[in-house]
Amino acid sequence: MTSLVFWNCRGAKKVEAALYLKEVIKDNNVLMVGLLEMKISNLDNSQVLNFLGSNWDYFMIPSNGLSGGLMILWRKDLAMFSVIEESPQFIIGTLNVFNKNNWLVAAVYGSTNAIERKIIWESLEKHCSNEMPMVVGGDFNCVLSQEDKRGGKKFILSQGAIDMKNFLINNDLHEVEAYGPKFTWCNNKMGGARILEKLDRCFINSIALNCIHIARVKHLARIASDHCPILLEIIKPAEVFDRILRFEYVWTSYYGAKSVVSKYWKIGKCEDPTISLNLKFKRTLKALYFWSKANFKNLNMLRDELKIEIMELQKEEADGRISDPNLQVLKFKINELNITLARLNSWWKQRAKAKWMEEGDSNSSFFHAFANARRNNNWINIIKNKSGLITEDPILIQEAFSYFFKSKWRHRDCSLDDWPLPWAVISSDDQKCLEAEFTKEEMQAVVISSGKNISPGIDGQSLVCVQRLKNALLCHMSSLGAATSDPMIRWSEHKAT
Repeated sequence: MTSLVFWNCRGAKKVEAALYLKEVIKDNNVLMVGLLEMKISNLDNSQVLNFLGSNWDYFMIPSNGLSGGLMILWRKDLAMFSVIEESPQFIIGTLNVFNKNNWLVAAVYGSTNAIERKIIWESLEKHCSNEMPMVVGGDFNCVLSQEDKRGGKKFILSQGAIDMKNFLINNDLHEVEAYGPKFTWCNNKMGGARILEKLDRCFINSIALNCIHIARVKHLARIASDHCPILLEIIKPAEVFDRILRFEYVWTSYYGAKSVVSKYWKIGKCEDPTISLNLKFKRTLKALYFWSKANFKNLNMLRDELKIEIMELQKEEADGRISDPNLQVLKFKINELNITLARLNSWWKQRAKAKWMEEGDSNSSFFHAFANARRNNNWINIIKNKSGLITEDPILIQEAFSYFFKSKWRHRDCSLDDWPLPWAVISSDDQKCLEAEFTKEEMQAVVISSGKNISPGIDGQSLVCVQRLKNALLCHMSSLGAATSDPMIRWSEHKAT
C-alpha cells in the first residue's frame, strides 16, 4: 500500500479534472481514490475511467441533480474495496490490499449544514474499531479554528465544529501532519473578497499509526477545482541495501587515482593468486569510491556552480573592472567547466550501454530518457505469484522468481531413444577450438580492444580499469606469488566466463 487520495473535484465531467487525476495517480503511486462532489448521476459523460484505464474498479453514489455524488476508485489488480455503508455524505468500506492487511477507509463529503453533518459522525462511530487500521478523509466543510481560515468573516467556534472534534476524540482519530499549501479551498475571488480555508482533512487511528510508522498528508496543487487533492503518503522505514560499488570511468580522469590504486593494491596477500587478485580489486575499488566521494563534488552541482561563477566573472570583464588575478581565475574556471562537461558525458555514456552514442550526445533529452528507461526496465517492483496474486513485497517477489526457476529447471527423466540424428553439427576442429583454453595473447587482445567506457560487471570491475591503471597494478603483481605465470590473465579469464 502506498498512497490514498481524497479530492473534491467539483464535477467529474471535466476533461481537465480527469487529466489532473491521472497525473496525480501516476506521480504518487496511488492505490485508492475518493472522489467527492462529482455532480453526475452516471458515468456516461465522465472522462475519469477512460483516462485511468482498465486496471481500476469503482463504486459510485449518484448525485442529486447538480450537487453531491461520491465515488471510490481502486486498483483492482492490487486491492479490493468492499462497501460497508453508504450515504450521500460518505462511503465507508474495507480495503483489502493483497498480501497485506485490511484497512477501514471512509471518504467523506460533509454537508454545509451542521445538523445534516452530524449524521456522518453518528454513522461512522458505529464502524470505528480498535482492531483495524482506519483512515477517514475528504471534504468536511467545517473549519475547526481561526488558523484554518484567512479572509471573510471572523471564525466563531460553532456547534458543528464541536461535534466534529468530539467525534475525533471519542474514536481515537488523529489528524495527520500535512505539508504543502496550508489551505485546501479557495473561493477564487480577488482582493479583500478572497477567502482561503482548510476544509479537506485526513484522520487515522492509533492502529494505523502503528502499522505505517510514518504518515504524512500532502496538499497538492489546486487545479481543475477550487479544492486541493489531499494525498495520504504511507512511508515505510528505509530498508538497508548493500550498495554494489562499480568502477567509474570518470575516476581515471583524476590525477590522484593512480596513487590511490598503488597504495591499496600492495596491501594484503593470499596463497591462491586468483583469490588474492580479486580481493585486491575489491579493496582498491572501495578505496577509489570513498576517495572520490570525499574529494570531489557531484558533477552536476559542480557544473552549475561553475556556470554561475563564470557568468559573474565575465560580467566583471564586460564592465572593465576585472583584475589580472580574476582574469586568470576566469580562464581556470572555463577550463574546469570543459573538463566537467567531458566527465559528465563519460558518466552518462557508461550508464546508457548505447553503442551508437557519439561524443557530445549526452546532453540530449532523448539520450537521458534512454539511459533512465534502461535503469527502470531493470527494476521489478511488482509480480504475479504462483497463486495468481499481485505482490509488491520484495521478499515475495524473490520467492516467486525462485519458485519459477526451480520448477523450470527441476530434474526430469527423459528418454532419447529413437530421436532423429542432428542434420547439422560443427566439425571436430571447431569443437576442439571451442573447448580450448584461453591463451595469454587472446586475453591481451580482448583487454586492449575492449571499449573504453563499457559498464562494469556484477563484481564492479571492468576491463577499462586494467587498461587505464595497468602500470599501477602491474608494478605490484610480483606480490601475488609465482603459482601462475600471469594472475592478471587468470582474473581476465574469470571475468570472461
